[in-house]
Amino acid sequence: MHAVINGLAVIWLVIGIGYGAGKMSILTPAAQAPLNRLVYHFALPAYVFLALAEANLPAVLGAPLVTAALSATLASLTFIILARWCWRATAADLVIGGMSSGLANIGYLGIPLAHYLLGSTLAAIPVLLFQLAFFSPLWFTLADIVSPHHHPSLANIARAICFNPLLWAAVMGMGVSLVDWTLPWVAREVLSIVAGAAVPCILIAFGLSFIGTSPRAFSATAAMVVSATVTKIIWQPLLAFAIAHWGFAMTGADLYATVAMAGLPTAQNAYVAAYRAGASEQLATGTVMATTIFVTPTLAVIAALLAP
Repeated sequence: MHAVINGLAVIWLVIGIGYGAGKMSILTPAAQAPLNRLVYHFALPAYVFLALAEANLPAVLGAPLVTAALSATLASLTFIILARWCWRATAADLVIGGMSSGLANIGYLGIPLAHYLLGSTLAAIPVLLFQLAFFSPLWFTLADIVSPHHHPSLANIARAICFNPLLWAAVMGMGVSLVDWTLPWVAREVLSIVAGAAVPCILIAFGLSFIGTSPRAFSATAAMVVSATVTKIIWQPLLAFAIAHWGFAMTGADLYATVAMAGLPTAQNAYVAAYRAGASEQLATGTVMATTIFVTPTLAVIAALLAP
């Protein structure tokens, strides 16, 4: 658990820097807009492209990838069904809540966790591949479609898909990987520098989002935040266990690694998507906070039950 605690501490400290910068008026809450635009249009696409371009795609296909895809998709659908049935949630709440319930913080917490706890980052690659190539672009596209600032016409839906930088970054990254093309050194370095801005910008903008926000602001979405949190860090790992163990006969270290990756907290990308949509920001913020706080006992239980 040492790696988990260290990873979470780093996340919260950087969020605290963003909050502190806002409280000291070094940055204002208005800085969230340019930070999130930078992340969405440049930093995240560079990160997605590099991760997929340098991945050995055939090597990560198989049971772990299918388990990651099914468990995340089913977790998101679970929230969407509950939210629609119980709270008559809006389209924006369904999209942001579904994203928050299935999208894992694999890049920043999952990879270090896999390295320190499992001895290899290989367990994180199937989740990373699924999220970067399909899940993240899908949710960002849906968030743009359900934004109150857009009308859900076929033209706007097509525009949201065609002009989604994450989607094109994923397509080009997979293309580079499949043809086994080595990027020129200059291009690789430039993309690495830009991609490196993604995590700090997201976390600092996330910290700024708390400036002037009262705890009562979360009361309207408290039930959905609790539902998304339970779905992400309890229901999704249970789904992963069932799929991996009974569907693919996984046991031992492979089963432990797959379930641990499914139990990761919600990625801060959910907050970026909500901010871009201009809706359901408290739902995304609350779920990211709650899952990041409560993930330590969740992973401790998974380790106690499944660690070989």
